[in-house]
Amino acid sequence: MPSRIHLKRVESDGDWAAYHRIRKRVLWEDRGLGGYDERHPDDRLAGNHPLLLLYNGATVGTARLDVVDQRLGVVRLVAIESCLQRRGFGRTLMQEVESYARGLGLERLEVNAAKDAEGFYQRLGWATVRSDRKNPLMTKALKAGNIAS
Repeated sequence: MPSRIHLKRVESDGDWAAYHRIRKRVLWEDRGLGGYDERHPDDRLAGNHPLLLLYNGATVGTARLDVVDQRLGVVRLVAIESCLQRRGFGRTLMQEVESYARGLGLERLEVNAAKDAEGFYQRLGWATVRSDRKNPLMTKALKAGNIAS
């Protein structure tokens, strides 16, 4: 992806609106689910980092990085706008999240991947730890370097 890509932490009301719009549509409505909660307290916990992927200034994706301890982070609710999927934005989002996590000093990430996303994560170097779950638990060790500024 070109350098017109930028990962930023959700800060403003407009950021929060974009964050919830994408997640609600892609992870709930497109899957036939209801009950999305824009006020879920986990999004605003001190150790959790809600993130937006911007392309040419437009929000194209979201993720949340929850810092569990000094070494471990959990990636949650990864979503790319439906009309932009399969164009490299998901890969770029995950690369940016990994860089951001290294910048926080994290050494390992986990994700509870949707079954249909397991192959995506495997292609990015993630390993399945528990496949006996509805959402397989996957992990990835982070290497030093590419520290987020």
